[in-house]
Amino acid sequence: MSLMSKPKASTTTTSSFQGHPEADLSALATAALLEVTQAHTYRIPPVVIRGEGIATVTFASAERGYPGWFWTVNLSDLEGVAPTVMDVHLLPGDSALVAPEWVPWADRMEEYLLNEKELSDAVASDDDDDDDDDDDDDFGDDVDGIDIDQLDIELNPTPLEVPDETDDVFDHVEFDEADPLNP
Repeated sequence: MSLMSKPKASTTTTSSFQGHPEADLSALATAALLEVTQAHTYRIPPVVIRGEGIATVTFASAERGYPGWFWTVNLSDLEGVAPTVMDVHLLPGDSALVAPEWVPWADRMEEYLLNEKELSDAVASDDDDDDDDDDDDDFGDDVDGIDIDQLDIELNPTPLEVPDETDDVFDHVEFDEADPLNP
């Protein structure tokens, strides 16, 4: 919106009608603007840009959250007819901070799913590479390759680890002292 970022001097049409005075147009635009916003949200003096049968009065935004935005009031500017307000807008200029283009939910979800698939494929290929190098190292559930049950045979197993069958897993263990589980 180059009209918004570079205020231009007033121009006139080539017809014999020169339009209503800029002061009248500015006063009408200011009154219209006050119906939709407060006076501290825009800066004065406005810039009046004339076209054929229309005048656009532009006020720079004074709100801290809207740098580079402009209030615009479009007015009819016809010969023999009092100027009237056609519309009032808050429009971004070239340097305005605006939200990114809207992307439909389905497209965002598709992009997310593709990204997740790429990540899982990358993790799977890393796991495949790691498995190729460590084929001879099968530790099962043991992270460091040492079975804790084989380290300290003399520890008393917790009651949940002792099976009730007669062919007990710990039958092969020889104790230096009397077996506390089997007196």
